[in-house]
Order: sequence, then C-alpha cells, then structure tokens
Amino acid sequence: MRLYSLLLSLSLTAGASALDMNHLYVVGPAATAGEWTAELPEEMVSIGYGIFIWDGYLGAGEFKFINKVGDWNSSVVSAEYEVNVQSNNTYTVYDNSGNQHYDFKFINPQAGECRIIVNLASNPMTMKFRRPSLLMVGSAARGWGSPDLNIPVYANDEGVVEWTGLLSAGELKFLTSANWSPCYNAREHDNPMIDGGHELIYHNDGTDDHKFKVLHSRKYTLKFDLNINTMNVTSHPGPSFGGGITAAVPGRYVVAVDRNSRGLFFGAVPEELYVKSLDGAVTRLSAIGSNSRIFKGELDMSASNYYKLYADEACSEEYCFSPNADVDISQKASTNVAPMSGYSYRVSRDGFYEVTADFSQSVPSVYAKYVTTGVEGIEDVEKAKVRVDGRDIIVEGDVEQVAVYDIAGRLISTQSVTENVAPGIYVVVADLQTIKLTVK
Repeated sequence: MRLYSLLLSLSLTAGASALDMNHLYVVGPAATAGEWTAELPEEMVSIGYGIFIWDGYLGAGEFKFINKVGDWNSSVVSAEYEVNVQSNNTYTVYDNSGNQHYDFKFINPQAGECRIIVNLASNPMTMKFRRPSLLMVGSAARGWGSPDLNIPVYANDEGVVEWTGLLSAGELKFLTSANWSPCYNAREHDNPMIDGGHELIYHNDGTDDHKFKVLHSRKYTLKFDLNINTMNVTSHPGPSFGGGITAAVPGRYVVAVDRNSRGLFFGAVPEELYVKSLDGAVTRLSAIGSNSRIFKGELDMSASNYYKLYADEACSEEYCFSPNADVDISQKASTNVAPMSGYSYRVSRDGFYEVTADFSQSVPSVYAKYVTTGVEGIEDVEKAKVRVDGRDIIVEGDVEQVAVYDIAGRLISTQSVTENVAPGIYVVVADLQTIKLTVK
C-alpha cells in the first residue's frame, strides 16, 4: 500500500544545492511546545532524496523548517507572508540560508493532528499539508478516555484514504474531528470487523452509537470510500516462527519483543558494561568474578537525569540496553532490560548509588541501591548515628560493639572513630545493625 505518492524532480532550485538532503526539522511555537527553539526541533522522516514527512500534533501558531539542528541560518520558509495552511493544499517553500529570502512563517490556524510533506528536490520546493480524513478511536486503538486518544488516517496524493497497522481485540469507530461527533459507526452493535466490505453509518449526534468489534489482535489494512461510506478490511497473518533463529556468535543473548511492530530484538550478553547519562557522562561497571555476567559500580546519580546501559565504551546505540518506558531502578530491581535504544533508567533522589546489572539469570535485571555519602550521609541505626567527617568514620550513640569493614570484607577497625581511611566504600556494623557508606 502506498500511503502517498510524490513526484521526485532532480532539478534543484537556485539556493537548494547547499541544503542537506538527509535532514529536515519542523520548528516554531506550533510544533515545539509554544517556543522558538532550534536546539530541540521536531525531526522529519526522510523517505527519499530530499523528501521528508512528519506526522504529529501541531498546535495553533507559527512554524517553519530548519535544515540543521541549532542553526537558524538553515531555515526553509514560506514564499509568502503569514500563510494560513489548509488541508490538502501545496505551498512553495524557499531556502533562506544566508537570508536569501524573507523569513516568512507558515501559520496553523487550528490545532490538531496533521501530516506535513516537504520536497526539497522539486523545482520549486514544496510543502504539502494534510489533516486526517478520519480518526480511529476505541479500545481496539488507543482507548476511550478522550477523542484526543486517536489514530489519524490520511488520504494519499490520489485521495485514497487507507491505513495499515496493528489493532487490538476490542471496539472501534471513526471520528471526523477531535470530538465525539460527527462520527462513522457500524450499522449494528458490535458488528464484527472481519475481512471484506462494511457499511459506515454517519452520525452527527450520539444516537445509535454502534461500534465495530475487532475480534483478533493483529495487523489490518483498512481502505475507506467516504463518497459511498464504505470500509474494506484486510487482515494480515502474524509473524511466523517456523524457521530457526541463528546467531553469528554462539552464546547467551537477551531477547525483547516489540509488540507494536511485532519485531524481535537480540543482544549478546555483554562482556563489559557502561552506564551513560543524558549529560554524556560514562561510567564503567565492573564484572564480579571471572566469566561473570554480573556488573557493579558506584555512580553519582541525579533524579533529574536519565541513564542507559551500553556494551561498549563508545556507547554505540546498537550495543544499548534500555527499558521500553522510563523506569525508577532505585525503588526495586527492574527486569525491563531490552537490547535496543529505548527509554531510560532513573532514580528517585540525588546521591551516590551502587548500580547492579545482572545478566546471569534467565531474565536480566538492573537495580540502583542508594549509598550514604559525605557529610550528608547521616543515618539512624536504632541507638546509633553513623557519619563521615572528611576521612573519618564516626559512630555516635549508645553502642556496645562497632566493626568497620572495607569493600573487600577486611576488618579495619572496632573503634567508634576510625580516622584517616582511604577513599572508598565501607560497611559499618553497630550492634548488629549494618550501614554502607562512601568516603571521598
């Protein structure tokens, strides 16, 4: 199925030769949370030489395009001043790098889902703007919580309204805007959405609100003819595992399933492991024991930062382990460890943590244990308080027995004040109560 067809012309406009034909970004208050920010634009998807597409929610207001992140001088702009975009219209765009053209913006008069297609290789360069022909809602799609929880369906260049994707078993109907009505319903309640043709009943109020019933969770192609209000359904079989899965290198692998795209991700259990934060800091975790698949290390972690695991020091994305949703690993161990670049691990408060990543079991896990540190490291141990003062470890309170051990488990002191210890991690046992702390 073609979602759209585009005419590709290889004759470039006068200023287009300097453009990067591999990247383009949408920027402006309508696209980037009400702000003009060149550092955090919305990246468009390249679908061919100089052709880009973006599907998403566009707010009301101004927008234009930039060719390079952070560079306003790479702007691609409207040919006219304050052009209000309308659905199914095509507009001329200009390369404004070097201020060759007036910095004209497009204006989106109505917030909502949209599709933008930019062709930098045509002469003149163009931008096509489309709003959805239909919005799919229901438990088979994204839920019934709000009409905003929809899946948009767009027409292609020939006006064909068609969609292919995954639907869950459940209910489904079709809106014409981000409101509950008008809408297209089934003729009868729970009309089964089986392969073949179906009649769509148009309603401009809430009466006869009959839903289609998706019987099986699988991939579907839905083709609509809104001139005669019909829908043709084609279901697609799921993936086949009849063939064997082989690997170039024998060994243990972590496997993750992407339910949305019905794909599998494989990653070899790492020989070494690194933690990289969003700010770029990289920390190596040490392997515990020979041929071990358990890694530990101490990190200074922030509740406002984000972290991923990498199997190489360069932190290449193809050797990344991450969760499919942001996970707080300071609360409990997480088995959400997928061999793909996804979301991030987080902690609930700032401080030093002992991070453990365990690939030795049938299911990998990652955990961050808070470690008391520095002058902030004062913890109650029933009758005792244990704190660090510079290089000294001090136990205060009514305590009969004290034992201080280093990270290797060696007893280094039985005194309430252990002076001038080397930087590192220590374990203090005070009347059988145990606390771990760090001396910097």
